[in-house]
Formats: sequence, structure tokens, C-alpha cells
Amino acid sequence: MAIPLIPEKVDAWKAWVHELLGPQRKEFDDFNERFLLTAHRVWVTEGPQGPMVIAILEGPGTDLFLNDLAISQHPFDTWFRERISEYHGIDFSQPGSAPSSELLVDWHARELVDVSA
Repeated sequence: MAIPLIPEKVDAWKAWVHELLGPQRKEFDDFNERFLLTAHRVWVTEGPQGPMVIAILEGPGTDLFLNDLAISQHPFDTWFRERISEYHGIDFSQPGSAPSSELLVDWHARELVDVSA
């Protein structure tokens, strides 16, 4: 997914990401496991209209992640949702409020087969 980032919030967003990977790491790990995510990758980039966050989520919970996050009452989930709402200017407490994405390419490397035997 690609989500705009409020330009004035980029530094605060980066500090928050460092917090997720530092002091909040255990809670962030639990968060991803609770939402059935097996991978959670995030980039920040500059788009024509300003900074953007690119997030790639993998796992059985991917399709329901944003809707489940919107309704979760778990304290860490609430904190996470409030932070992303603040940094992106989108109310993530409302299911369906995030920009939608359409998957167009889902390519995976072919399994390598040893033909020398």
C-alpha cells in the first residue's frame, strides 16, 4: 500500500519507526503476530505530491489488516492506529478509510530444480 505522509511529520514518523524497532519491539512483534502478518516492510519515498510511505505486508492476515486494526481495542493497536492517523492525516479508526490499492503484478521466482542429477 502507498499512503501519503504529512510533510511536517516525516521526522516524527521516522522517530516513531525507530521506537517500534527499539523500545516497542516486543509489542510490535506481538502486534504483527496478532494480525497474522509474516512480513511487514516499510519504505519512505518522495512522490510528486510529497512524501509517501510504501508498506508491504505478507501473511494470512494481510487482506483484513486495516479493517481489523480499525476496530481493535488492544492498547498497543490503539496507540499504533493513533500514530499512523497523526502522521498520515487519515482516520484509521474507520474501516475503509485508507486509500485502496489494486494488485496488478504478483511475480515470484520459479523454484530452482537441479537438473544435473
